[in-house]
Amino acid sequence: MKQSRFIPYGYTMRNGKTIIEHSEADIIKEIFKEYISGASLKDIAESLTARKVPYTEKTNIWDKARIARIIDNTKYIGTDEYDAIIDEDTFETAVSTKASRQTNTVKKECEGIAILRNRVRCEKCGSLMVRKVYTKRKVNESWVCTNDECGCRIRISDTDILIKITILLNRIIENAGLIIPSEQVKIHDSIEVEKYKSEINTELGRQMPSEEFIITRILDIANRRYAESNSKQIIVANIAKKRISLMKPQKEFNCAYFSDLVSYITLDDSGRVKLHTKTETII
Repeated sequence: MKQSRFIPYGYTMRNGKTIIEHSEADIIKEIFKEYISGASLKDIAESLTARKVPYTEKTNIWDKARIARIIDNTKYIGTDEYDAIIDEDTFETAVSTKASRQTNTVKKECEGIAILRNRVRCEKCGSLMVRKVYTKRKVNESWVCTNDECGCRIRISDTDILIKITILLNRIIENAGLIIPSEQVKIHDSIEVEKYKSEINTELGRQMPSEEFIITRILDIANRRYAESNSKQIIVANIAKKRISLMKPQKEFNCAYFSDLVSYITLDDSGRVKLHTKTETII
């Protein structure tokens, strides 16, 4: 067991010659097998750490970067100095799998960011925000308020914003009641309804009131009260609730779920995301 990793994991020096460290080689083979079978870099790292598998004499902490370096290391298929631990077919399969996953992740992020266009608003002033990309920064992406008087600029990576949205979407999927708007109790009728009521009273004061006119105004009042209530939103929400029952929590951003449930999102100075649903609730 080495104190540091000048020699790749899976090998050791003995009598001036690099040889296979068989206990570590078994871990190498396990890493390749698990990764090809579908485990993520993070999953493998967490498993090895939980089992306290040593990486060096000083640490048994594994991370994604260490697993990735092992999968990319061509020494494991053999060189003049290093004996083979992994056969070429296994190595090529793992490397191809890694490249494919990275491509899929980038593609999904691009699709997710594209669908956010014109759907991100400033929490402070309500104006639209646009995405800007800057180079030579730890976080390259920012969302900038289009209102010059506001000038809000929020630095948040594409990955982070999509993760935050996904977490909130999963909250809705796990508790569909969140999209049902609360009942609003109206104390007074609107000016337009009061006008209709006044017209009815005026008509009733005539010697020969028009029954047709009165019935029309009563229907106008009913339609206006319905339009001014949130009954329509509740009906729409109950329909959406049935659709949500068919959805499952996601590990990655789902464009279809977002489009079905969300009108727009807001961002505040701290990078906090809020979903404004199509039923006019806020998550």
